Amino acid sequence: MSGETMRQTIRAFQGLASAALFGMGAVLLGFASVAQAQTGDAELTIATWGGFYQKAQTQVLAEPFGFQTGKSVDVVTYTGHPNEVRQKVAAYRETGDALGWDVLDLERHDAEALCFQGYLEPIDHQRIGIQNPTSDFIDGAIGLCWVGNVVWSHGFGFDQRLFSGAKPYALTDAFDPLLFPGRRLFTTSASVMMELALLSEGVAVDRVYERLGTPEGVAEALAVLNRVRKNVQFINSTQEIFALLKSGQAAIGLIHHFDALRELRATGPRIGYLWDNHVVDMDVFAIPSGAANPRLAGDFIANVSRGAYQTAMATVTGYGPARLSAATAAREDLRAWLPTGPENLGSSLLFSAEFWASPPGEAAQAAYDAWRGSVAGTL
Repeated sequence: MSGETMRQTIRAFQGLASAALFGMGAVLLGFASVAQAQTGDAELTIATWGGFYQKAQTQVLAEPFGFQTGKSVDVVTYTGHPNEVRQKVAAYRETGDALGWDVLDLERHDAEALCFQGYLEPIDHQRIGIQNPTSDFIDGAIGLCWVGNVVWSHGFGFDQRLFSGAKPYALTDAFDPLLFPGRRLFTTSASVMMELALLSEGVAVDRVYERLGTPEGVAEALAVLNRVRKNVQFINSTQEIFALLKSGQAAIGLIHHFDALRELRATGPRIGYLWDNHVVDMDVFAIPSGAANPRLAGDFIANVSRGAYQTAMATVTGYGPARLSAATAAREDLRAWLPTGPENLGSSLLFSAEFWASPPGEAAQAAYDAWRGSVAGTL
């Protein structure tokens, strides 16, 4: 999953009030304007993704931390791209000028790469006070240089208006054009698509990437996708797919879970979501190398990693908490829509960007591209 995934997510939420989404009254109506550049006098500066997401982090996480500690906290926008982090840290090391960031919001696979390359500070989870780091977080959320923040799901959504009787429920239903006819919308990228194809065949979660790394696994995934080749179209982004689903132009397509949730809260249950099997990934908090206040940054990360804060972020944004007990503590109607909720976590696969950047991943994408080229109806 790329940084564009997160940017599309933010755009999807911009302009929405949480009162309409999650029954939080006018909580977002009181958001103060968010600084777009560092003010220069903050004791702690958090760099994040902008839009609705940044506003939520400001009110739910940053402002309470500033109030509790008496420290000034600034929340600023950056691209979220790892190259921006590399450039900033390199400039700091060369010139000694202030880095300007103390905490970063990153996608997990970017944090892992930056950590390995020395651009992030190692985090002593015990020292900063992360509670139950080995037992109460989703896999992948605790790393040498990061702590998990929010989790999202990729899976198949479907237009409930097209199915008056039985509705899709199992992942295999997405690939069954006889029981559930209608146009399918797949992404031009093979990632997530091929994982879901193998999961629908009963491949165990912990063996999906091992299987997909073989010619036999790639052939198996393509055979599943090929079942709907007579009525499939390929779209560049899940945001475009969701728009087509919502407008009644397709039956089933690959989307993010929160898009279906947003539509449910806004207009009612028009778009369903197949939780039978789905692919998850997450954002994490990290401390850049050269941060002016690394100890305060660690205190912030530990504080906002507590269950109450992660549950609050889930309530406002619809993302799943990385802390499992925080998902369990969410309201029942919301919990059913959280990828880390007890009803949904067991059927999830943690996305591996590393696989798709490897030679076997490149081979799988090439095979998918060749299959796409053979399918009529490509957009």
